[in-house]
Formats: sequence, C-alpha cells, structure tokens
Amino acid sequence: MDNSQSKSLMRIESDHGAPESMRHLLYGLHPLISWLDRQGIDYQPFLNTAGIPLDALSQPEYTITPGQEISFIQNVYLSQPHIELGLIMGPRYHLSSYGMLGLAAMTSSNLFHCFQVVFDNILLTWTYFKVSLYTENGSAYLQMDPIRDLGESIRFMIERDLSAARFIANEALDTELPLLRAEFKHPETSYQKKYEEIFQCPVVFNARYNRFSFERFWLEEPLARSEPETSRIFAAQCEEITASLTKKYSFTEHLRYLLLNSTQESPSLELIAKKINTTPRTIQRKLVAEQTSFQELLDDVRMNISTEYLLTTKLSIEDVAERVGYNDAAAFSNAFKRWTGISPSAYRNKDK
Repeated sequence: MDNSQSKSLMRIESDHGAPESMRHLLYGLHPLISWLDRQGIDYQPFLNTAGIPLDALSQPEYTITPGQEISFIQNVYLSQPHIELGLIMGPRYHLSSYGMLGLAAMTSSNLFHCFQVVFDNILLTWTYFKVSLYTENGSAYLQMDPIRDLGESIRFMIERDLSAARFIANEALDTELPLLRAEFKHPETSYQKKYEEIFQCPVVFNARYNRFSFERFWLEEPLARSEPETSRIFAAQCEEITASLTKKYSFTEHLRYLLLNSTQESPSLELIAKKINTTPRTIQRKLVAEQTSFQELLDDVRMNISTEYLLTTKLSIEDVAERVGYNDAAAFSNAFKRWTGISPSAYRNKDK
C-alpha cells in the first residue's frame, strides 16, 4: 500500500446483508464441539436442544439458523464452569478453520487486504457482530458491534470473536501483532489475567466499545504467504458460497428481525401482520410449523435484549424495562423472573 492509499484509509465494515436471512455453516461449531469431546462432555443433548441432527456434523455444507447456533452456544456456555470459555475458544479459530476464506485471507497482499477479504465474506466467519476496521491518527482499531440479540451468550461471543481476530492477524502476519489496548463494554471479570494472556496489552472494561487497537503501519505489512492472484481466485469462490448462505432463512428469524427493528415499544401480532401484508392467523400457522409462537418469540427477543442490557450496561431496571417494551418496571420484573427464575437486579449481580 503506497502512502496515498495509507492516508486515505479511514474505515471498512463487514456487511451481513439482511440479518434475518443469515445462516452459517454448521462447521463453525466444530472447535467448541471438539473441546467438549476432549473434556469428556456429551454434546449431543446440546445439539438436540438446538434442533441440530447429530449426523449433520459430517456434512460440510449443512447450514443452521442463528437461533440454532445461539441456542447451542448459550446452553454449552451456561452449563460449564469455564466462565472464560470465549477466550479459550477464540484462539482455536485458525485461518485453516475458515476453509476457502482462510486461504483467500492468508494469501492477501497485506493485513488491510486480509481483513477486507474477511469483511467481504463475513457470513463465512460465524460472527454476529458488525466488524469495523478504522484508523485514527497513528492507530488502527478493530471494533465489533452486535447485529442481533445474543442474550447470555454475548460475553462468550465477544471474547471469542475479538480474540479470534487477534490470532488470525498473528497467523496471517506469521508474527505477533502487538496490541496497544483491548477494550470491552462489559464489567471487569474474575479472570482478567486470561485477557492479559490472550491480548498481551492493557485491558479496559466498562468501555464504550468492544475493540482492540494497534499501530497503523501494521495494516501495510505484507503477509507471509502473500499471493494476490491466488487470493483473488479464492475470494471469488467465497463470494459464491456467501451468496448461497443468504438465500435460505426461516420465517421465525425474519419475524425476529422485524421485532428487533420495530418502532413500536410493544409490537403486536396485528401490527407485524400488517407490516408484512399477511394475517395474524397466517403468522401463527407458520410459526407453529417452526415449533414456536408469536408470544414465545416476542418473549425470547425481550429476554435476550434485557439480559444484554443487564450484563453490559449500567442502565436502571426502569430504563431496561422501557427499552424492551414495558411501561411498568414491576411488570417487567415479573416477566423476567418468569423467563430466568430470578429478578433483574439479582441477575445483574449474580457473578459479582
């Protein structure tokens, strides 16, 4: 990258397309499944709960919905005493784990183009974050912002994905990328030493962003296995795979997206039906076919969003209640107890 390109470089972002149509290859769960197997933990019950058939693990092209993937990850995460599991898993996502995308990334001309290839084919990475790479003065920042509700899996997800991004950069460069600082929006954890071990830099909690920073010049560093023409060929094939992953989606995920982006504080079945030019009865019938209901879906969205707020912000219970569609904090607290078994305040303080 010449100096003019370096000076003009400001920001690139991943594009997931329409989040409601997003599917991932099941292969992305293999690092976690392999870890469970090595620990002697039976992973089949987690697959069953998520509605994933066991024989799908041997099918490279098998795809799963966000609901299935998040269900599997969340149930595994909540069942394990390894609360630092996200930081354990992130470094296991080697470039080779990403198949064709890994080949396209590692043969890019430099670190900037490596990230650009990944961002252009973000559906092949199994992340539920919009990933941004931008520069300010002499520093470069890699930042992650959730694109959907992640509930109790959010800490696992951000720990896994930011640490994976750091190790992918190391692998592409064939040397360690020295970080200036790593920042996390959630409160300080009981395993801060694990963060320092993984990121090898000062770590800040209760931050404004989930991101890490490094010196800007690293973006121009040639990669150890750079073959730009080979990278172009592999990237073209990745684009075809990515396109196929956006063609299939469940009706439930489509409605989840509508609920998350509704301007109504408490969207009703009738309002959603009007929005998609159908009838409430048709919506209920389609949801029953996918083994859920509108109320179950609405409750699930509210629960996941409220747990994210409680885990990652300092908003009051009243503010959280309002943001998930409750005008009354008491009604929200009763609903939250029904969903989780404990009050919002107890949930927020349970790991302290």
